[in-house]
Amino acid sequence: MCLAIPMRITAIDGALATIVAEGLEQHASLALVPEAAVGDHVLVHAGYAITVLDAEEAEERMKLFAELGEFEAGQRDGLD
Repeated sequence: MCLAIPMRITAIDGALATIVAEGLEQHASLALVPEAAVGDHVLVHAGYAITVLDAEEAEERMKLFAELGEFEAGQRDGLD
C-alpha cells in the first residue's frame, strides 16, 4: 500500500521544496503543483508534492495517521 503524507513547505529552491512534518524534514518536487508556496501544506508521495491542502485538511489527515499508529500499536500489544 502506498500513502501520501501531508507536509508543510518551509523553503523553495526552483522546483524543489523543503518540507516538514512531525519533525521530519525532506525535499520534494513541486513539478505537479507549481502554484505551491512557502507555508502551504502539500500532500507528498514518492518525492512529489501532488496537491496543495488547506491547513485544516492537512491537520485532519495527520490526526488520522496518528489514530492508525495508535491502533496498530494496540494490535501489536495484544500479540504479546
